[in-house]
Amino acid sequence: MSQLDEDMEIDQRHFSPEKLYGRDCQLKELIDVCLRTRALCPPEVALISGCPGSGKTSLVQTAKGRLTDYGFSFISGKFDQLRYPEPLSAIITAFNQYFDDISGSHDELINFIRTSILERTG
Repeated sequence: MSQLDEDMEIDQRHFSPEKLYGRDCQLKELIDVCLRTRALCPPEVALISGCPGSGKTSLVQTAKGRLTDYGFSFISGKFDQLRYPEPLSAIITAFNQYFDDISGSHDELINFIRTSILERTG
């Protein structure tokens, strides 16, 4: 095994891809935006951008985990360069995932969500 292979093996053992590194300020800001939306009308939208591999997905997943503990409904979509010609593909993906998540819920919750969406979108 070369020195480079050994160094990479050590790095992989020390850094977990599930853990968020060095993004505490951005995580706090994202959670603060979400907490403000409870008091605001209309709600806010947070868009996350950055270079590939910079931890955007980990940031969003960490925020989602913390916010769902407080009763938030949280949706996220990821822009896919292969679907570039499809406008708003990330938003479509986010809502499809959300609707899949709630499809197994009880009828009362589904009706409440349906009514809420219709009231806000016309």
